Amino acid sequence: MELAHLLGMHRNMLLSYMKYHGIECCYLALSNAELDQLIMQFKAAHPDSSLCYVIGHLQALSHHVQYQ
Repeated sequence: MELAHLLGMHRNMLLSYMKYHGIECCYLALSNAELDQLIMQFKAAHPDSSLCYVIGHLQALSHHVQYQ
């Protein structure tokens, strides 16, 4: 987490503080069609990439998605 790095603490400690103070991480409302489009674009450019790379690409675009 970039915020944890900026604050000079481990991400687990930051998450713990956030939980203690009732601050939750939010997910953006991204439709299935939009998510499918992003994944198809990435897979077209990188056909042999695994799920880990797809998730990393989405996170780099500031799209944090749940694994389910």
